[in-house]
Amino acid sequence: MTEALKIQRGPGRPSTGAKERILDAGLETLLEEGYAGLTYTKVAEKAGENKSLISYYFDSRQGLVGAVAELVGERITGEILEEIRETKQVIELAAGLVSGLWKVMDDDQRIARLYFDLSAVSVVDDQVGVALREVKHRWRQVIARYLTEAGVGGSEIEAASVYLLAGVEGLAIERLDEGESARLESARAMFVRGAAFAISGEAA
Repeated sequence: MTEALKIQRGPGRPSTGAKERILDAGLETLLEEGYAGLTYTKVAEKAGENKSLISYYFDSRQGLVGAVAELVGERITGEILEEIRETKQVIELAAGLVSGLWKVMDDDQRIARLYFDLSAVSVVDDQVGVALREVKHRWRQVIARYLTEAGVGGSEIEAASVYLLAGVEGLAIERLDEGESARLESARAMFVRGAAFAISGEAA
């Protein structure tokens, strides 16, 4: 299990570790078998816990998946933040967003696959949808802050944040489907240049 994906406990009553083990097991099951393959039995076996504890801690299968979705979103967000931390211009921000997501896929491509798998599920599963919408909301807030620092006008920031996030996700899906290619690298460069020009008039 990737250490960065381990659940972090807050202050308060010491945990027995059961909730953390179940969440880790849910993540591992989803990474290995996808949403369709997740069952109480599989998660309980991986966690070494009773199946009843899944409902106790997460209410339902959907509640567990929603918690995993938030965990995955936090991992991806963390990687992306590292890549955009020093950016000052829109072109640097666009490039950093792509680089951050590329790094996630280089580290463990299953993380990105699971994110998009859960994004599809979120259309029909409210609990997963709530978790992923919150993740995307936080991403857009971060992007908006960097756009503000880059001098982008307030009236354009919301649309620009959506544009950047949607473009990065589209490139990531292409990479997952087709792998690395000269065509994808050209598209990546085109997106970065286009984003910079469309949002702030920056020329590469």
